[in-house]
Amino acid sequence: MRKKLLVLLGVALLLFLFLGAVNNLLSSWLVPMIGDRMDWRSRWFMGRHGIDCGEVKVHGDPTTATNCVLRADAQGRPFRVRYDIMGYDSAVAGGIVRTPRGEFYGLSFDGDPAEQGGTSRFRQHVTTTPCPRPVHLWVNPKGRINCFQQQLSPPAGITAPNFEPY
Repeated sequence: MRKKLLVLLGVALLLFLFLGAVNNLLSSWLVPMIGDRMDWRSRWFMGRHGIDCGEVKVHGDPTTATNCVLRADAQGRPFRVRYDIMGYDSAVAGGIVRTPRGEFYGLSFDGDPAEQGGTSRFRQHVTTTPCPRPVHLWVNPKGRINCFQQQLSPPAGITAPNFEPY
């Protein structure tokens, strides 16, 4: 009986650590050190020899990152770029990746779809959508790269291909 109680308490503690508020506390210092799923996925698509055009923070100037993408694309090189977007209840971002094989993908990131705030170590989600062919990279009115459309418009949801509504 005592062994069952200890196992039950251990499971409850693990659930608390990995699914509760402690998860976000752990993530708040882990994510800056090791990256989030969007970082991992975009690096994997880009490959070891791609150009990392960086991350543009919310309200940051995208000029350098956008110019980097345009240069890399003109040279036929793989690249990645990430644009952080103001989220309501968690970290949100959109990005574009070119693979070494010349394939283009739009990535949408939600740091915690369970609406607990910030970036969850375990609940974060990345949606990958192939860019329409023939691929055209537009610079939208906010100065960010988009392969789906040039204008800004609200997406149907966070996982809609147009990740750039603002």
